[in-house]
Amino acid sequence: MREIAVRLASMRRVPLICRYSFRTGRDAEEASIGVSFDIQGGSAAMASTDSPRILIIRLSALGDAILTLPLLCALREKYPSAHIAWLTEPVAAQILAGHPCLDQLLTVRKGWLKRPGEILKLRRQLQDAKFDIVFDVQGLTKSAAAGWLSGAPRRITFARGQARELAPNLATELITPRDPHVVRRYLELGQAVDIYSPSIEFRLPIDEQARADVAAIRREIDRSRNFAVLNPGAGWFSKTWLPQRFAEVARHLQDKYQLSSLVTWGNEQEADWAEEIAQMSGGAAALAPKLTLPQLKELYRSANLFVGCDTGPLHLAAAVETPCVALFGVTPIALCQPLGPHQKVVQAYYQPLTSRQRARAGNDAMRAISTSMVVDAIDSLFEPQSREAA
Repeated sequence: MREIAVRLASMRRVPLICRYSFRTGRDAEEASIGVSFDIQGGSAAMASTDSPRILIIRLSALGDAILTLPLLCALREKYPSAHIAWLTEPVAAQILAGHPCLDQLLTVRKGWLKRPGEILKLRRQLQDAKFDIVFDVQGLTKSAAAGWLSGAPRRITFARGQARELAPNLATELITPRDPHVVRRYLELGQAVDIYSPSIEFRLPIDEQARADVAAIRREIDRSRNFAVLNPGAGWFSKTWLPQRFAEVARHLQDKYQLSSLVTWGNEQEADWAEEIAQMSGGAAALAPKLTLPQLKELYRSANLFVGCDTGPLHLAAAVETPCVALFGVTPIALCQPLGPHQKVVQAYYQPLTSRQRARAGNDAMRAISTSMVVDAIDSLFEPQSREAA
């Protein structure tokens, strides 16, 4: 068993105590490390209101990192001369790297708050950057602790209820969100710096190397210009749809629109599902090779359609403006449906559950989505385009 206790106080100089317990049977060894630093360090006052040093913290979950991009873009519009940095974990960093609105990308390993050495390293890195404003979008202890370690005089997160654990206690300003959708909710944090009703932009840049890689892969698999992407995976089993129905969708796309399908995947379980889909599709779908996130981004950008479940790849496809048919089961549509005119959401029913309950639920709500429901959504996207072309 490993335990960590972080003792925080509101004094100007405070000790940060990290205590670990490693227990095997009845034996236990404890080690502690104390760090004293100025929690009001960084910039006591912003050097310039036109060019503040801003840190966005969204550590984990690829989809949520993508849905935070409109806040980044809005901050850049508000402060063209600002230094804007983002602290995240390595997975999301692959998508954030090279973003035109970002000056600095900082990464920290998952579980960093349990490692005294990494706490010290991150604290030095953040305080050396002298941030003026922190936007803690995640609203958890691990993200709030990073903001607190920065010493920034303004640390903004959500009010309790949206932010959890110790996050509200470690912030200096709390925002009560009004909008149910996470993109607009994240944008509401910008109200702390007088950003109201900004446009929703993602601005994910083209990765030329990844685009060339994708073009080469597609030439090997299928030389047709137009294609769809099917993505059967999801972070939770409760969000997954049946491989057989994905295969039926692939056959519909081939028969009606002459669109071949490429099936993408992220882990070995998803690879098995993707292979099943390809095998059951009667040649309408092919299994994609293992792709990096930048390669997935460029594959989705070049596709005519994305069909998939509520997960990071869906939000990535929507962010690069690919038409999407999103399959929702246990997640409320109003929370994170893809935004835009060329996005469709299919949901058979929604059962109100907490986030923890949704993660542990079965996929009955997804099984209730029939193939015909998905096909109808696809047709509603494509048929207006066919009429315009005629």
